[in-house]
This record gives sequence, structure tokens and C-alpha cells, in this order.
Amino acid sequence: KKEKDEKEEILVIEKIEVERDAFAKFDIYINDEDDPKSTPENTEFAGSFVNVPHKHKHGKKIKTHLNLSLTEILEDLDAEDDEHVMVTLVPRVGCDAVTIGGIKIILD
Repeated sequence: KKEKDEKEEILVIEKIEVERDAFAKFDIYINDEDDPKSTPENTEFAGSFVNVPHKHKHGKKIKTHLNLSLTEILEDLDAEDDEHVMVTLVPRVGCDAVTIGGIKIILD
């Protein structure tokens, strides 16, 4: 268990909009700013966003956000004291139906 006074670094992918009836998936990877090229040796998988099609009639688009914990990933990359990291979004399926409003890292 984490101590309550320990800060958590959270990656926030903001204002994700996706067509309600579209299957869409993208993966998120993090690497150290000192590594200009992403390779399997210097990149950590942070998570995925997946939208499963909905048939409800509440609108054409879903608007949401995604929060992912980065604390352990930054420790694994030896980047916890770095000012910047590289965030890579890898489209997998249906990403032409997805827009993203922003990406930021916050301390929680």
C-alpha cells in the first residue's frame, strides 16, 4: 500500500472524443526524454484506451478522459526526476474516429 502523503504522478489524456458506435483502441507508451528513439529496451507500456461500440441513442460521440499512474513506470525508466518524458500514442483499431484534446502529467 502507498503512503497517503506520497505523491503519485498521473498521466491524463484529456477530452477523448470517439464515435459511440465505433470500436477504437490505442496504446500508450512512455520513454525517457534522454532517449530520442523509442525502442523496446527504453520504453514502458502505460496502458490502453478501448471503446466498445454502444447502440444507445444518447448522442453520437462519447466524451471522456483516461488517467494512468506513472510512478512505477518513471522509476523503471530512471526518469522520476526528469523534467520531461515522451508519451507515444499508438493507434491500433478505429482511431480515425478518435480525437484527443490534450495530454498532461499531474501530481496527485
